[in-house]
Amino acid sequence: MDCADEAALIRHVLQVPGILDLNFDLVGRRVDVQFDASITSADTILGKVQGTGLGAHSHAPGEHVHDDHGVPSGASHGLTLRFIVASAVLMLAGWAVEAATADTWTEALIGHAHTDVTGGVPAAAVAGQDRWALAATGAYGLAMLSGLVPVLPRALAALRHQRLDMHVLVCVSAVGAAVVGQWAEGASVATLFGVAHLMEAWSIEHARVAVSRAVGHEPGWDGGAGEAVAGRVERYIERFASVYTPVVTGLAVVVAVGPPLMDGAWTVWFYRALIFLVLACPCALVISTPVTVVAAVTSAVGRGVLFRGGLALERAADDAASAIARGDVVLTQHAREDAPVFAGAHARRALGVIRQNVALAMLTKLAFLVSAVLGAAPLWLAMVADTGATVAVTLNSLRLLRAR
Repeated sequence: MDCADEAALIRHVLQVPGILDLNFDLVGRRVDVQFDASITSADTILGKVQGTGLGAHSHAPGEHVHDDHGVPSGASHGLTLRFIVASAVLMLAGWAVEAATADTWTEALIGHAHTDVTGGVPAAAVAGQDRWALAATGAYGLAMLSGLVPVLPRALAALRHQRLDMHVLVCVSAVGAAVVGQWAEGASVATLFGVAHLMEAWSIEHARVAVSRAVGHEPGWDGGAGEAVAGRVERYIERFASVYTPVVTGLAVVVAVGPPLMDGAWTVWFYRALIFLVLACPCALVISTPVTVVAAVTSAVGRGVLFRGGLALERAADDAASAIARGDVVLTQHAREDAPVFAGAHARRALGVIRQNVALAMLTKLAFLVSAVLGAAPLWLAMVADTGATVAVTLNSLRLLRAR
């Protein structure tokens, strides 16, 4: 679990009697569940989580979570990687065929027209005028199929639970691109989403490893001594994200239907609407806050300062002395004399990084949403930008591991 979509899906399936509280740790890729054992059981909870397509296993309360995430799903991860590699090879083969027959490399890369469509296959290929075009289309189709194989089970699980997550949006975007004859774009979305998922998982794993090296074990809080309390900013962003996805998805429908009623360019506007779907996932936005909080709290431990989660950081940023007196911030025996000053400055620095991350995520999405309406952004580039934003905010947050 390393994305807000996955956390939201788990929260949805665990809205059942007996569940008292859920506390998500996206960096540690875990969720702490408080439940009434007289109403439900750990096995029942695990079964519901596994029903979403996510691998899951339990840990005892207060137990350090060791590096065992890959154990239950290592084989499936290897299979997924093979599908992604196959998709990339097939997509590159299609590009190579197009590059060999196109007037320029630029035309092969981003010059796909949006109006030359006959039944979802390029007109030249249908007419038999260009066997190379048909070969490229075949390679793109196989690349799209291979890239969507690992995504489809998760998409179906989301739909089964009436959730509209990134897996669903990617499937719709890839198939939609093929329907309007943009087979290269459909293949690119399927392939790049697989690569993007690996990059995002790598960035979260990098954060987890960096934090575990700093504290001697994986991130995650032990009992009451370090129970993480989500801050106001984190809760606000979560609420915003829960509205963002359906709003942008609704705008995609408007873009696909509204303008064509006036100019008749249904294919053009449908293609542009697909970019809205790609950008509807709020992963970069939602992950920015918890990664920053974990990095900030971890680095402060080395200075003898223990923040009790995101809310404690926010309170310390306003008034460190009051936060210490209230117990939101604890000074250990290793704390220096300037610890109160450090606590305030460090908390303000963390909140500054959160603001940077939120701005980066939102500006990236806004820029491509506007570009999509203007027809200046290809679908594959929107996918790359969205992934890049997720990786960028994660790496930016890790700067906090170096306490000043």
